Amino acid sequence: TEDEEAYSNSIYGIEKKQFPYMLCVTNLLLHGLDVPQVYHANTLLHDVLDYTESDKVDVILMNPPYGGSEKADVKNHFPTDLASSETADLFMSVIMYRLKKNGRAAVILPDGFLFGTDNAKVNIKKKLLREFNLHTIIRLPGSVFSPYTSITTNILFFDNTHPTEETWFYRLDMPEGYKHFSKTKPMKLEHFQPVLDWWNDRQEITEEGFDK
Repeated sequence: TEDEEAYSNSIYGIEKKQFPYMLCVTNLLLHGLDVPQVYHANTLLHDVLDYTESDKVDVILMNPPYGGSEKADVKNHFPTDLASSETADLFMSVIMYRLKKNGRAAVILPDGFLFGTDNAKVNIKKKLLREFNLHTIIRLPGSVFSPYTSITTNILFFDNTHPTEETWFYRLDMPEGYKHFSKTKPMKLEHFQPVLDWWNDRQEITEEGFDK
């Protein structure tokens, strides 16, 4: 009974679009969650400055929607300097406001976030670097999300420990034998092995540096 209660109270979410929301709730009902804590709403319509400690979490893993544009009524829920019209930028702000002290995050974001120079994007990146430790960026192959989008994406790993001092960057190229990924030839876990090997080497270098 205790396990079932913990299971029922550990899964929750918010979905803006009606059809994915219905699919999600139906799937949870079919898998034994009698009262799914999934709500049909828009996360971006909550004032980020109103988040309290009880709204914050230890770990955030997210692939926010990108390429979309939000209207003024959505942007009004963010500080003026962070009020981007790009959906992914706004979700990045939400993530920063909801990550607990010492919390960790891994977020997939398009090139537009890394290299965009409009005021809001610059201010969001300043906040990220000044208040969080952006320790690693992994650049993914261009077709990893094909056929849905060809936009080049990156995984940003950061934590809420201290300001960024240095950022390690790894470019993951297309594996041998692949010209591009597709629905029938998707990216597999083993294609990430070069990143894992690099990560392990990096840990050894870091530990040796500390020892010295």
